[in-house]
Amino acid sequence: MDLSILVYSITGFFSLYTLYYFLLFCASYKKKQGVPKVDFKSRTRFLVLVPAHNEEAVIGEICSDLLNQKYPGDLFRVLVIADNCCDSTARIVRKFECERLRVVERRSEIRGKGAALDYVLENKPRLIPGFDPDYVVIFDADNRVPEDFLGSLSVQAKGQAALQCNVKTKNPGSSWLTKASYYEGILLQRLWQQGKDKLGLCTALAGTGEAIRYDLISEMKFGNSLTDDLDLTIRLARKGMRVKYLHYPCTFDEKPDDLKVEVKRRIRWTTGHFQTFFKYGKDLLGRPSRLTFDAFFYLTNIVAPFVVFASWAVSLLQALGLATAVVVPPAYSILLTFIIFPLLAAISWLEGDTHFVKNFPKFYALTAIWFLAAPVGLVKALLGGATWERTPHKFTSGSVRGAPGGPIFAAGQDAR
Repeated sequence: MDLSILVYSITGFFSLYTLYYFLLFCASYKKKQGVPKVDFKSRTRFLVLVPAHNEEAVIGEICSDLLNQKYPGDLFRVLVIADNCCDSTARIVRKFECERLRVVERRSEIRGKGAALDYVLENKPRLIPGFDPDYVVIFDADNRVPEDFLGSLSVQAKGQAALQCNVKTKNPGSSWLTKASYYEGILLQRLWQQGKDKLGLCTALAGTGEAIRYDLISEMKFGNSLTDDLDLTIRLARKGMRVKYLHYPCTFDEKPDDLKVEVKRRIRWTTGHFQTFFKYGKDLLGRPSRLTFDAFFYLTNIVAPFVVFASWAVSLLQALGLATAVVVPPAYSILLTFIIFPLLAAISWLEGDTHFVKNFPKFYALTAIWFLAAPVGLVKALLGGATWERTPHKFTSGSVRGAPGGPIFAAGQDAR
């Protein structure tokens, strides 16, 4: 059995993959976006939504952060959605209630973040009568938000369809897993998001720290996908609308320090990713443009683990004498294997962190989870019936505030 064509296909895939990320690196290498000056003459109105399911351990901090925003109080409203909670989340939020912030309690058999957000959109006239926002801003309940977030966002919104702000790791020092997630976040935001933004490609919503124009989201809704952020990103791309990435302002997001929780979280992501691909992949190819082509390529990224599996299978069959193949020159294979590493180290250095090299085993251990998550996610997507599951949050933190050079965050202690 001659597998030469398969070997060259695998090599071609990773060649394209490497070239793609090299182009992103070249684009992201340029000086990153500075911290914009807050202009309080802006009259952009924000409806801030914080979906929360049993988040009593962390909900108080984001309520405090949002009430401390240095932005005119008549220009924003915060609704914390206590979604099917059976703990003290709603009671804690009530301590913060005022004209700018209130709690909305939702009870429904339909679970999921998207369903909770759509509930507010559908009932907005009753929940906040007389307030007509320009943008809907989403934060997760575990987030910490600098005091100049809304002010900085208002300066850069400029009528964009959707904006995604920088998402940083809130608890990088709590375990090797969160340290790896911290580096993954740096690389995702600076290399992937900013690089794509510079090239006019399909930047992505992240589910938190995102802002969508109210008229658009009122029509499109969030939906109840396992990955509502990805689903909405692709639906916007189908309409020819790109998500604008902002390197500042940022929000701080908690990462799991439990391996089992992280694996379950990534299985949910891959399941939702495959579901989105099956739903929109063909349609994206039918709407040819730079944006939709990149959106399609984004959806196909999830097959990378399977291409690696195929490569391993070819090597095993050759070793057993069950197949033959024209071998790719070893020097080229080594180049493809290692060219990404210096790019990642350089991006980390550009972001002001010089410790990636000594932490790269943790980073690669985290990425290895995809080899489990991808096949399990594919099976779940094909079989159907996968449901949303809450990621537990437990870390409280110190102060977070805006600064001339960017956010300053004093990491807090484990709340356990």
